[in-house]
Amino acid sequence: MPTWLLVHPPLLGPAVLGPLADELRARGAAVAVPDLRGLVQDPASSAPSAAGWDRRWAAAVPRADVAVAFSGAGIVLPAVAAAAGAGGAVWLDAVLPPASGTAGWPADVRALVGPLTGDDGRVADWTTWWGPDAMGELLPDAGVRAAVLAEGHRLPADLWSTPVEVPPVTAAARYVHLSASYDGDAAAARDCGWPVAGDGRGAHLDVATAPARVADLLG
Repeated sequence: MPTWLLVHPPLLGPAVLGPLADELRARGAAVAVPDLRGLVQDPASSAPSAAGWDRRWAAAVPRADVAVAFSGAGIVLPAVAAAAGAGGAVWLDAVLPPASGTAGWPADVRALVGPLTGDDGRVADWTTWWGPDAMGELLPDAGVRAAVLAEGHRLPADLWSTPVEVPPVTAAARYVHLSASYDGDAAAARDCGWPVAGDGRGAHLDVATAPARVADLLG
């Protein structure tokens, strides 16, 4: 069985990937889900700043056979997979960066974040974005929901304007398409000639609510 590295998105902590990690472990795999939240902030800056966050994340991950990036973590997967020495890289309903060079965040994401930025230069905790009842609907399991909420945090607003260096992908690349929100990224993966599993008819948080289905798609 391969050793899996599951990488959470900047907006959430590792708990959202906990059910998937448990499912993979139940199938006999070794799984690492590092908590990278604290590495977004630039330690050299006294103000909120994400400068260099991609390099800090890559430097912090353990070795693994397969690196899996969920959601917004996809933008740093090439660097993370290379740092982990992974032979496989899987974008799991994730942002797909360009093949090489410098990546920026999608325009719709940047537009969404702007109004959510406070006077202190940090963006509101993602779990509060959708209203008071949304998390109960998105994560109906009370234990999983509590774990995700407990990891709520506020990111430096400049994260979404900070360019990310993208090394060429040398690992075997695949895409797992869970939700319609990532139709464009899945289509771009197909255009690259990569295998794409899933039809996009599920939900983005199936990683937490339907882990067995997602594990099947990971293969």
